[in-house]
Amino acid sequence: MKKYAIDIQLHMAVKALATLQGEINCKKDELIKKTNLFQGIEGEAENYFLEMISDNLNELENLFAQRKSLYDQIENLKKTQTDLIKETAHGSTS
Repeated sequence: MKKYAIDIQLHMAVKALATLQGEINCKKDELIKKTNLFQGIEGEAENYFLEMISDNLNELENLFAQRKSLYDQIENLKKTQTDLIKETAHGSTS
């Protein structure tokens, strides 16, 4: 039963990671579009675009931190899963 719970947690973490990667890709595309639009803009509009670009960079930084956290969580779950499999294998051979 414990292995099943780990499997479900692992599945949910991988699914969350895929969703997060989609968000990262969208934010990167958004940032590229804004930087392309920024070229040739001056004055007050320039400050506005710089603010938007800065916001996008901050959002990307947060998303990358979340992605790292999910990677770590997945690695820990995989290790736990492997340990449970070893435990089960040793228990059945005893």
